[in-house]
Amino acid sequence: MAAPSAEAAAAGARSRPPAVTPQQIRDLIGGGIAAEGAGPEGKDMSNWSESANGSSEKDALSLESASKEAYFSRVETFTPLKWAGKPHELSPLVCARYGWVNVECDMLKCSSCQAFLCMSLQLAFDFNKYKERCVELKKALCAAHEKFCFWPDSPCPDRFAMLLVDEPRALLQDFLERFQSLCQLELQLPSLRPEDVKNMSLTEERISLLLQLIGEELEHKTEGEKPPVKFASETLQVQVPACILALCGWTCSAGSGSVHLSVISCSRCMRKVGLWSFHQLESVGLELDSCSPSSGGAERFPLLPTSPRRMLTRSQDMLPPGSEQDMSLRSFFDPSSQHRDWCPWVNAVDRGEVLEDTTTPMEKEPVKAEPGWRVVLNMLLATRKCDRVPETEPVSLLEKSSKVFRIFRQWESMNSS
Repeated sequence: MAAPSAEAAAAGARSRPPAVTPQQIRDLIGGGIAAEGAGPEGKDMSNWSESANGSSEKDALSLESASKEAYFSRVETFTPLKWAGKPHELSPLVCARYGWVNVECDMLKCSSCQAFLCMSLQLAFDFNKYKERCVELKKALCAAHEKFCFWPDSPCPDRFAMLLVDEPRALLQDFLERFQSLCQLELQLPSLRPEDVKNMSLTEERISLLLQLIGEELEHKTEGEKPPVKFASETLQVQVPACILALCGWTCSAGSGSVHLSVISCSRCMRKVGLWSFHQLESVGLELDSCSPSSGGAERFPLLPTSPRRMLTRSQDMLPPGSEQDMSLRSFFDPSSQHRDWCPWVNAVDRGEVLEDTTTPMEKEPVKAEPGWRVVLNMLLATRKCDRVPETEPVSLLEKSSKVFRIFRQWESMNSS
């Protein structure tokens, strides 16, 4: 076979690709990667990724810390069976601020870093040792998180757990929302014992002023969203207990859409109460039609159900499926005692600059802390006094509400006899 010519050998050499060395491969890969610290136009971008990720992470964490809904969801995990015998400085409102949820008896778990914290308080006859242990546990609410957990540095705001006594407009708006939600329950609302209302110093005049304030505020709403406001005698049967319950922090529970599961809950301690365990307006059988102006002034006193059988039938209409409660086991709902002991609605609140209620003569006594609901009452009444209203309206409302309370008193005397 003839050997290839020199020209053919040269042509073959030109057709083969040049040899590729490992260094060339490294240079090729390196050419597609920007130099450290250099951006598209030579700008320093070494910290860009880190700052962007850190910013987005901080935004997410700030949203979680600022979520009032998430905060009260954590508060709701604390139940009397799993969290009892703790001082107020270790209340669920405090623990939830730092991201803790109650998972077992005296056991907390962080909602972010998943750390656990045992909060047991052993019996101690030495009060000083007990206080030291409480201080130690309160510090642990911050220190027990994992190293990079955000809760110690970014707890929820204090105002989540507080009553907004220094924000009159927000306080009034919350009161209105609770009142309107409770009115939706109508005759399923609990019947309040006049003695309990009297012990709370909730006079007819004060409740009438609160109802007048409600009416005025609702009238100020825009035409498109203004609801009908009626304070006739037949509606006062519902509005009076709704006003008292709203004043004490109760609202209609969001999950109580069924007539068989009428539930109210506290806006701070998150206690839920099934109203079928208490005397309700429907079962009491109050009849207020005769209180209307068209009745010619004739007033009938409340009529109890005509027979025990009818009382049982009415009660079963309100009970959850499968429940067989006896009417004799029902009790009256006390708006203040039904809260948990650490709830700000029933704990002492320093009034500070809160205006005093001037419906009664002022006594020269040092200002002292009062239960939260009473501080709210003073604030609302002070707001009412600052408004300009026609003088005829309060008188009319006071007359109508007086008839309602007169019926309550008569019904109380009938039960006590």
